[in-house]
Amino acid sequence: MGSDTPSMRAPFIFLCAFALVAHAPRANAETWTTQSAQTFEGKLSGVYGSIAVVASPKGGTTLVSVDQLDDPSLVKVADALDKAGKEPPTWAASTGKVAKSLRHRLQILKEGKLVDFDPGTRPEPELYLVYFGAHWCRPCREFSPHLVQEYQRLRELVADRFELVFVSSDHNRDDQALYAREVGMPWPILKFSEVGSAGAIERWEGPAIPDLVVVTRNGDLVYDSFSGNTYLGPQSVIEQVEPLLGAMNESSASCRRALHRLSVLRYLRASAAATKPPAPYVLSLDPSRYQTLETKHLTAILSIDEHGCVRDVKIEPKIPVVLEFQLEEETGRWLFFPAVVNGQPKPTRVRLPINF
Repeated sequence: MGSDTPSMRAPFIFLCAFALVAHAPRANAETWTTQSAQTFEGKLSGVYGSIAVVASPKGGTTLVSVDQLDDPSLVKVADALDKAGKEPPTWAASTGKVAKSLRHRLQILKEGKLVDFDPGTRPEPELYLVYFGAHWCRPCREFSPHLVQEYQRLRELVADRFELVFVSSDHNRDDQALYAREVGMPWPILKFSEVGSAGAIERWEGPAIPDLVVVTRNGDLVYDSFSGNTYLGPQSVIEQVEPLLGAMNESSASCRRALHRLSVLRYLRASAAATKPPAPYVLSLDPSRYQTLETKHLTAILSIDEHGCVRDVKIEPKIPVVLEFQLEEETGRWLFFPAVVNGQPKPTRVRLPINF
């Protein structure tokens, strides 16, 4: 897909997503370290499911799975989450940089007309996709129907947890409205009269369109259609952001596994001086692997360490060796909140029934 280049485009910044990049520290930056001893500098911009996004001092961001962070870095993530609380701010009342930059500046297409956009009580999106385009730009018109399809598909993954905002490069408001109607844009649109006033997102506009970027609530850049002066195209951004949105599904087993260490840390904080038995965290089992098993009621005797990980498994009563190996392998990957005695995690041994 090609690109069109109008005059007077804003500078852009490119970053390598999911790469760990070191930068010179500054006063308000923190040092983050992975379990493999890689370090990088920045401030935590947000936690998206199992992914932490750290804004570097030089304008880029580093994305890292929280289970890759070392213990001190994980503590900083827990501190930030505890400070933020459980309830996300409403979009209308949020003090985030992007929300404030867009407040009262958005419209939405309704019955063929652009009307003021009212988010109501909807929580603020955690991520913003920003689309820069114009009706006069043929590559934009070719890309737009695909973007509508991808937008609707991605919303099925995480619903309102992200939003797309269109910023027009059209010559006048009539052309902007024509483009919105022809595409049937289902997302909010920056008012034509406000173009140039929403700096939190417009600062990332690249030198050509169609251009798609992803930013956090704080306006930190996560993905871009450009790599230096190389135009990768908006589709590259869609392909990159989809795994990030997928990582925001905290109910999935893969996400919960990646969040286990962080969840245990926060669980222990909440337990204070309490005494508790171990509690299930991820207990996944594929019954289809045991259809030939004659004994339908078994007991798994598990040794669970102070981190909530299974260290030893014994199955009773005895079953065929192959099935026993499979079952020990699966139950050995189970995860728990550890037993707690006077607020301290302790290893323990439990007996759990398994019924097929």
